[in-house]
Amino acid sequence: MKLVSIKNSLLTVEDPSTGAHELVLIEFEADGTLVIADAGADVPRFVKRVKLDAFPTDEAVHRHIEAALGGPRRVLEASDRCLELDSSVLSGLRKMPVDIFDNVYLGEVKESALVLCVDIRNFSNFLCQNNENDVFKLIKDFTSNFLSCVNQFGFGCSYYKLMGDGAIVIWDETTPETVSDALQVFDTYIDFVNEELFSAYDGLGLAGALVMEKVFKYEISAEASQLKYRDYVGYGINLSCRLQALARKDHLVVNHTLARTGLVPYAVDTTPEAQLELKLLKGLKDEDRGEILLYAPK
Repeated sequence: MKLVSIKNSLLTVEDPSTGAHELVLIEFEADGTLVIADAGADVPRFVKRVKLDAFPTDEAVHRHIEAALGGPRRVLEASDRCLELDSSVLSGLRKMPVDIFDNVYLGEVKESALVLCVDIRNFSNFLCQNNENDVFKLIKDFTSNFLSCVNQFGFGCSYYKLMGDGAIVIWDETTPETVSDALQVFDTYIDFVNEELFSAYDGLGLAGALVMEKVFKYEISAEASQLKYRDYVGYGINLSCRLQALARKDHLVVNHTLARTGLVPYAVDTTPEAQLELKLLKGLKDEDRGEILLYAPK
C-alpha cells in the first residue's frame, strides 16, 4: 500500500545545452505508474509511462524526465503540486502530537475522557545495568510494538503520545466500547512484553492506570516550522500519571469514577504499603485518596 504520493506536478524544465524551456506534466496513477507528458501543446508530443515498484524520490523522477526528453534537463519551477494521503494514514496523523491541519483543536473540554497511562517498571535499573545497544533496541521495540498494538486494538482513540519508557492513550469519551478497547490494549501488551520483549531481562514489567476524568484539548502554532502542536491538559492527565506510579508489574490502577460505571472489574488493594504511597501522592482530590482500585479481570 502506498501511504503518500505526489499526485501531480507541472514542471518547467530547461535544456542546459540550448537554454530552451519545456513544460512537463508528471502524474502518478493508482498503481504507482509514473506518467510523463508534454504540457506545452494541445496535443502532447510525447507521453511516457513508467511502472515504478517503490515510492519515487525527486532524483528518480528527474532521471525519468531526462530519459523521456532525450537528454539532461534542469528543473526551473514546479507548480500544482499536491499530496494525496491514504485514509488510514490521515486518520493516524489526526491522533499524533504534531498537526499538519488547521483548526483541529481550537480548545475543547471533554468531561468524561478515558485516559490510559502505561510505564515500564524497573527501567531505571535496566539503564544502569545494560549497554546503549541493548537500551536502544529495547526502547525501540517497546514503542514501535506498543503503537502497533494501539493501532490494532485501540484504533478508535483520539490521541496517543510516547513519553520515553511510557505512553498515554486518550479516548475523548468513556463508553463500553472505549473501555473495552483500552483494556484490550493493556491486556494484549502485557502478554506480549512478558512472553517476548521483557523475558530476557529480570525485573522489567509493564504497569499503568486507566481513569475517567475531565481533560482539555488544545493546539498551539509553531511559527518557525508553520506546524501546529496538539496536546491535552487537565486533572485526568495528572491523575493517570500519578496513579500509574502506584501500580506494580502487570497491574492497572483504575480511579473511583471509572469504577462506579461498572465497566471495569476491580479489586481493592488494602496493603498498608500501597495506602501509604497513595497518601504521599500530590495533587489528588479527596475522592481519589480513599482506596487503590486494581483492574481484576475475571
